[in-house]
Amino acid sequence: MPALWQQDTYVTKAGGSEIIDQMWAFADKKGRPCCLIPEATAIFQERAKTFLDGNKEGLFFYIARCYRYERPQAGRYREFTQLGFEYLSPDPAAARSYSFDLCRKFLDALGLDYEADESTRRGLTYYLGGDGFEIRSPVLGAQKQVAGGGAYAEGAGFGIGLERLALAIQLGKGEKCEPY
Repeated sequence: MPALWQQDTYVTKAGGSEIIDQMWAFADKKGRPCCLIPEATAIFQERAKTFLDGNKEGLFFYIARCYRYERPQAGRYREFTQLGFEYLSPDPAAARSYSFDLCRKFLDALGLDYEADESTRRGLTYYLGGDGFEIRSPVLGAQKQVAGGGAYAEGAGFGIGLERLALAIQLGKGEKCEPY
């Protein structure tokens, strides 16, 4: 995944220009508005036809370095690693069900203690209605989300913050964790 992308993608997909205050946003040498990517799903939505290359559906895993200009929280930093899965499909409901099940199986395989909320309204406008989901780990306290996803017009998927996931696994094992 590219680290640098055009701001318009995130303004359009996140629901307005207020998102710019949460991004590392600037103009490139030609004056075009760009940013360090705050998450990767919007790129998959925008480029779905290119990624599918004529196919009707496709499964994609990725690891992306992402950047947010916001106050760091427990296990969430201004620069973080997003593990992601996108299922581009003409049937977003089926893709969402598959994505949710895959996310849970992955976390189960890691032995993570978590709570799943299948009907979360995600904060990004590209998700379809109430078709979002979140996975939370109680050991993290107030900032306990480790994964989130849902259905969107081009399919469905989820993202996992690697640093927060690692923290949840460490705390779940009773290990002492030092902040970065």
